[in-house]
Parts: sequence; structure tokens; C-alpha cells
Amino acid sequence: MGTTRDEATAFFAFDPRVQNLTAATALDALTAQVGREAAQDAYQRHAARHPQATPARIFTAAQTDGLFRDGSLEIADHHAAGGNTAYVYQFDYAPTDDPYGLGATHCAELPFLFDTFDAYPDSPVLAGVGDAQRALGRAFASALARFVAAGTVSDWLPYVPATAARVRHFGAER
Repeated sequence: MGTTRDEATAFFAFDPRVQNLTAATALDALTAQVGREAAQDAYQRHAARHPQATPARIFTAAQTDGLFRDGSLEIADHHAAGGNTAYVYQFDYAPTDDPYGLGATHCAELPFLFDTFDAYPDSPVLAGVGDAQRALGRAFASALARFVAAGTVSDWLPYVPATAARVRHFGAER
């Protein structure tokens, strides 16, 4: 199972209510979702990871974790705790030319997985497709196909709870 690095940008990058958040209003919005202590922890954790980020970007990163990544890892933790092998990925590819700041947004991995680049010629998620993107797509799709066919992947370590190194990253390098 996996997520993209910046899942929530697809939902918040163009929302002026989110883009105009201050640190205080971002914290208030997070507090309404998870309570004050958890909101402060999430906001501070993401602000430390992204020291130049706006409150909107910090809020969006916290939403990526809260809405996508945390739940996925909980499922993987549960699966692994039951003695089952789990494989977890994070899709990190973001185009160099990223005028909207979407990064590796929700569903950005799908053209890579299904080799449907040509269906999205003007997509800001791709911002052009060359040999490097096609090679990443082949590597990503091949790894997932090997798992589907065999239930294991020889060059992908199984997930172990609370071990970040056991999450395979696709497309982190440009």
C-alpha cells in the first residue's frame, strides 16, 4: 500500500480559505479535527520539517498525514502485527516545473503506474514527460506487478512498524 508524498495539495492548493491561513487559524482548523494537543504537535512537527513553509503548506502537510499516510501506516502496522508481510511505498516524484506547488499530489502516481502519460499532455502533475519519467513509471509498475504476481518483491524490504527505512520511495531523485 502506499501514498504520494504531498497527497492533500490536490485538495487545498487552490482553496483560498486554506491559502490564506495564518499560523493561528491553521492551528484552529487542526484543533477542530484532532484536539489542541495533537494539532500543536502536528503543526510543530511539519513546521520543523519545512522551515520556509507558509501556514497553508504546513496545514496541507498535516492533512496529508492525517487523511492519507497515518491511516495507511496503521493498516500496514495491523497487517504486520498479524504476522503478514506488508509492503509500503511513498511516491515522491514531483516535476521540476511545478508552478502550483502541487508536488507529488494525490493520484500523481497513476500515469506512472498505468503508462498513461499521453492521456495527460498538459497536466501540471507531469509538466512534461521524458525518458526519466517513463523509466520511473516502468520501475514503479514493475515493482507493483511483481508483488501482485508473487506476493513478494525481491528488491523491496517488507514493512516493519515504526521503521521509516522500510517504506520504499519512488521518484525521490530528479
